[in-house]
Amino acid sequence: MNQIKLVFQRGGELIADLNDRAPETVKRILEILPLETTVIHTRWCGREISFGISTKTMPPQENTSTMVSKFDIAYWRDWESNKPLEEAPGEEAMAIYYGPELLSYHNGLIRVNIIGRIRMEQEELLETIGMRIWRQGIEKIKVERC
Repeated sequence: MNQIKLVFQRGGELIADLNDRAPETVKRILEILPLETTVIHTRWCGREISFGISTKTMPPQENTSTMVSKFDIAYWRDWESNKPLEEAPGEEAMAIYYGPELLSYHNGLIRVNIIGRIRMEQEELLETIGMRIWRQGIEKIKVERC
């Protein structure tokens, strides 16, 4: 099983197990690791933090969902356009959910490829990081393979 580590500038490391629900997406994300970027709180989607990425070739929709669970990690982009939303962190993004959410935006539901899950034993740290970014703002993140 593929795993990634997410290291946050203000403290905390989360480990995620990647799944096989979206194999092309996982493959393309692993190709660009390690990466360093900025993580933001995606307030319009609820309990979500996200960061922009740039794959070499944008993955297709794979078993998309408009609902996510706590611990989910997802890949997102505007499937109908290659232009990023003004509020989005980039043309493509990865998102981490510290609560279950129905993903919506002003023009309807948002579909994501769910690519993995944060380990359940890290629940308290996941919530702490999510709330910290919501309250204190952006911070740097490093994403790498385990």
